[in-house]
Amino acid sequence: MSIKKLFNKLIESYIFVLLTALFVGIVFSKYAVKVAPYNTIFLGIIFFFSALKIDLKEVASYLKDKKMIVVVNLFMLFFLPIIAYYLTRAVYPELAMAFLLLAAMPCGMTTPLLSEICGGRQSLALVLVVTTSLLAPFTVPLVIKLVAGTAVTVSFYTMFLSLAKVIFIPFVLANIIKLFWHKRIRATYFTFKPVSIIFLALLIMGTVAQKSAVIMNGLQGKFLIYVVLLFAFFVVLHFFGYFTIFWRDKKDRATTTICLTYMNFTLAIYLAGNFFNEPNVIVPVVLSILPWSLMIIPFKYLMKKYKFI
Repeated sequence: MSIKKLFNKLIESYIFVLLTALFVGIVFSKYAVKVAPYNTIFLGIIFFFSALKIDLKEVASYLKDKKMIVVVNLFMLFFLPIIAYYLTRAVYPELAMAFLLLAAMPCGMTTPLLSEICGGRQSLALVLVVTTSLLAPFTVPLVIKLVAGTAVTVSFYTMFLSLAKVIFIPFVLANIIKLFWHKRIRATYFTFKPVSIIFLALLIMGTVAQKSAVIMNGLQGKFLIYVVLLFAFFVVLHFFGYFTIFWRDKKDRATTTICLTYMNFTLAIYLAGNFFNEPNVIVPVVLSILPWSLMIIPFKYLMKKYKFI
């Protein structure tokens, strides 16, 4: 393999990005912290590139089963975070806030692709990406205020504005651009993933650098515990995802599993860095990329083994 191909593979690897960004953010925090003021811009750019690939006409054509869409959105954005918070408080209270934040996130922008790979329906995944993303600025601060309002001092209005800036503005801008230059934009799709991953690295690096002292002082050998509990958390998310719409066929259930489990961790990292100071929130949210990247492998295997694909 040539050096160029190896470099391209590394750039497209979420795990490589995480480890590199973590290392630079902690070891070279004095320099890496200089990118932290641009975190909002970085996340906005990532959302912008994702929104450019969403066809609103296609989404509209798939909005047939409104009842199912409402049920899935309501469970994913409201009930699931509450369940995650109280279950974690009962088992390992230290991570309750981090798991609440992760569970409250909208679907990740790659879920249509992951759904196709695992035998789900891209159409349903696409609808859920759009609906959960546009509802998130309202539901995330609401759920945090309702569930953990006394434990954290997060303003609903402040968080709403932050989410609106990184979701609504890029979404609207992307669709205006597509209106005039759709064909030209399609020709550049292949550049979106590596560019987005680079900005993700900068986002992680800046967030970690800002909190490097807190992270290093607060971990105290809990890295392995956090990773194990995160993997367990993702196993539980798969279970909830599959039975959310128990009355639907296997393809729809596989799709909701992907959408519920493989959340927009980029947005969670942004919120953890901007609104929470504690290492037991920031560190597990950043480390969620590990189960996020790896759990899709056994899930795909199970779907294939039991003839879902």
